[in-house]
Amino acid sequence: MGNRPGRLWDRASPLLILASTLWAGNAIASRLAVGNVSPMAMVGIRWLTICLILALVMPAAIRASAPLLWSRRWMILFMATIGLTGFNVLLYVAAHYTTAVNMVLLQCLLPGLVLLGSAATGGRVAPTQYAGVVITCVGVAIVATRGHLEDILALRLNLGDLLILCSCVVGAIYNLMLPRRPKVSAPVFFAGLSAAAALASAPLIAVEASIGGFQWPNAMGWAVILFTVFGPGLGAQVLFLRAVDLIGPDRAGVYNNLTPVFGAAFGVLVLGETFSSYHAIGLALVLAGIWMCERRKRLA
Repeated sequence: MGNRPGRLWDRASPLLILASTLWAGNAIASRLAVGNVSPMAMVGIRWLTICLILALVMPAAIRASAPLLWSRRWMILFMATIGLTGFNVLLYVAAHYTTAVNMVLLQCLLPGLVLLGSAATGGRVAPTQYAGVVITCVGVAIVATRGHLEDILALRLNLGDLLILCSCVVGAIYNLMLPRRPKVSAPVFFAGLSAAAALASAPLIAVEASIGGFQWPNAMGWAVILFTVFGPGLGAQVLFLRAVDLIGPDRAGVYNNLTPVFGAAFGVLVLGETFSSYHAIGLALVLAGIWMCERRKRLA
């Protein structure tokens, strides 16, 4: 009985499934935050809270690894700026312009970008994986254009959809950098990342305040922030970092495509959003792309 948590910690698949579920909730939270807390305030409070929690929970481990983390401070700051602060700012701003269902489905592009980035940096990618990426991208295009692929030629995507696509690019860069992170435990590394993310959030909050957009969270805003702290923030990030240690960023990234499965359901059940036929077609293509990418792993 006592060994079960250890066995779970050493199995990538359940860790990644749980992380994907929590990230799906992030898109829902970003929609619930609209009108209850401004985007930059939400990001800044989130990462500052996570940083303080980790500092209180494991001060000895952080102190022991502090010299190594400090020696890689510029790398950690860059990763936190793009992968934590930047990614979430893009996500929370996009929530003002698009639906939660669209947000989670468009993020299906992220694993494909990670796979292509891995190939560009020397990783081995099979033809079936390239085919899987293409199929996934077609599914994403169907969602982004709401079933009207001809809109791609006219570049008629809404602002929220474009911001989600940008978040996929910065998220892919972050994922590809994870194997080169300092050799410390996932929770300790995440503590360093969260501190850097809180620092990177400060100028964004200042800009938001200067243009009159800063909104201190109300009761609903605090509830949303607390969920993002313990769910998509602490929980999902630590689980994903551990999974990357076990199977690498390209294989772990494919599981991100489970996010739309949970996210689309959450969007319909929690927010009452409409799940249209083009969502179903796009989701089917995305899942087919995942299967083709993972099929190569099973045959290898």
